[in-house]
Amino acid sequence: MGQFGIGQAVTRFEDPRLVRGQGRFLGDVNLPGQAHAVVVRSMHAHARLRAVDTAGARRAPGVLAVFTGADVARDGLGTMRMTLKRKRPDGSPMFAPPHRGLTPDRVRYVGDPVALVVAETLAQAEDAAELVRPDYEPLPSVTSTADAVGGAPVWDECPDNVSNVFESGDRAATEAAFARAPRVVRRRYVITRVHAQYMEARGALGVYEPGEDRYTLYADVQYPHRVRNA
Repeated sequence: MGQFGIGQAVTRFEDPRLVRGQGRFLGDVNLPGQAHAVVVRSMHAHARLRAVDTAGARRAPGVLAVFTGADVARDGLGTMRMTLKRKRPDGSPMFAPPHRGLTPDRVRYVGDPVALVVAETLAQAEDAAELVRPDYEPLPSVTSTADAVGGAPVWDECPDNVSNVFESGDRAATEAAFARAPRVVRRRYVITRVHAQYMEARGALGVYEPGEDRYTLYADVQYPHRVRNA
């Protein structure tokens, strides 16, 4: 077994500072003039977003601003696009819809951001977020991967719900191995979504430094250089 083989003990180096209370996370960073933002998210897996009433939230104590998908579109902030390049079953480019910071007209998963509340304190932002009133028209949704193909389209531009296909290995050799096997056991496994994420919640704190005309971003990211170059 190699030095980094499966089953090898891995020495931990991060524990001393954490057990001494010296860990530094995003919530530990507090800067002068800092504001706090809370995202209002969809409770529906799929719905048409007919309107977002933000009047009550805007009147709440300490609120500095409330933004919706309409504001993002009006200000021309653009979208975030997938950088992965794969193919659909027919060989055409994968379907990779643009991701907006706040959705303007339709939510496509539970937790889809519909509004952003900015306030002087975190408690004020959380209280005001409770006053945002999205108006939803629920649409048919797909809640399992087995039902996705042929189910209700999440995106009208991708009616079969197949973004891309990834295959690895030799299909012919695999089929031949099963054909030669004296006994074949078949089982069906259902695996939930697996996603690597940090222990602390996602977040970011940006500071503009007018003297140097640049921004400093405090964030839990995996690719700091890629984020810097964005």
